[in-house]
Amino acid sequence: MEDRLITLATDHYTSAEILKARLEAAGIECYLSNVHLISGAGSDGVRIQIKEEDMEKALRLMNEWKFEQEQAERKNPRAIRRILVPVDFSEYSRNACLYALNLAQKLKADIKILHVYYAPIVDLVPITDAYSIQVDMDINLREIESNARKSLMEFVNGIRKEAADSKMDQVKIGYSLREGITEDEIARMARDYKPGIIVLGTKGKGEKQSDIIGSVVYRVLDRTKVPVLAIPEKSAYDASREVKNIAYATEFDDSDFVAIRRLLSLVSAFKVKVHCIHFSSDAEKTRDDVKMQNLKAYFKKVHKGIEVQCHLLEGEDNLKDLAAFAEQHRIDLFSMTNRKRSLIARMFHPDLTKKMIYQSTIPLLIFRA
Repeated sequence: MEDRLITLATDHYTSAEILKARLEAAGIECYLSNVHLISGAGSDGVRIQIKEEDMEKALRLMNEWKFEQEQAERKNPRAIRRILVPVDFSEYSRNACLYALNLAQKLKADIKILHVYYAPIVDLVPITDAYSIQVDMDINLREIESNARKSLMEFVNGIRKEAADSKMDQVKIGYSLREGITEDEIARMARDYKPGIIVLGTKGKGEKQSDIIGSVVYRVLDRTKVPVLAIPEKSAYDASREVKNIAYATEFDDSDFVAIRRLLSLVSAFKVKVHCIHFSSDAEKTRDDVKMQNLKAYFKKVHKGIEVQCHLLEGEDNLKDLAAFAEQHRIDLFSMTNRKRSLIARMFHPDLTKKMIYQSTIPLLIFRA
């Protein structure tokens, strides 16, 4: 009887070839599937497959390689010193600023409040009084900018007052005004300002488009690699409540190791318990349990003092199961990695990250894979 092959990981073609070479050098026979001759990989990526009997050894080796990489990167740590908060002057933006203030105080970081306004540009046709129309447009555009700047200053001054009232006035709060498409300007600002995290207030799907809503958060994730902390409309800031329980959702791929390091750098100033969760089926439970224990060991290596609990969840409705889990374990923050997928996959299987952005009532920290 032939040895059963199992999928160890799924990645793009180049990374799959590198992993295959490393595994074979360690004596583990390896195969690649879903490889297309033209594109190099199918829409869901190249699958790296090994014999079932080699699974535990392969997972252990991969965990060791990732830890070695992490040790090398820790020699040049990237402390979070800047936080970017895009706002639209809504109550949800104010709520996001209060979360950012608390985080900035803990991390000794600065805050930059960004507002993006839109000034429509009309292409003029040649007419006799084109000059007078152009003058009127210039006046209107200046008025739009002036009103946006005035609103921004009022908003910033209000946040500074709340910071002073909450004894957080040592946090430096700057501001920036830009004209353009919201998500594009947020991405440009992220490249210029180089924040360690972007904090966004969100509203549920179907709300007014004038506010920063879940769809903007999702598009920002596509344009920047900076982690995004999405604060839902029903998650009111409570200064008396510290972040104590964090749920990290894993899919057991390479992006976990980077996300875990960045997550722990963000919450290092808080005394937290991390709940590592994964949705598993009966057929994959044994393999998933091994992977979960490896991930738990990695958490301990990165931050020895942190308490980590592992949970394999089952169920048909992931959102409902997550809500029940959050209530049972009093989760203060959900964290997960947003992975780019093919158009076909997004059409037929909307990912959990997007659903969480629209429907969660708990702050959601999202990393770009």
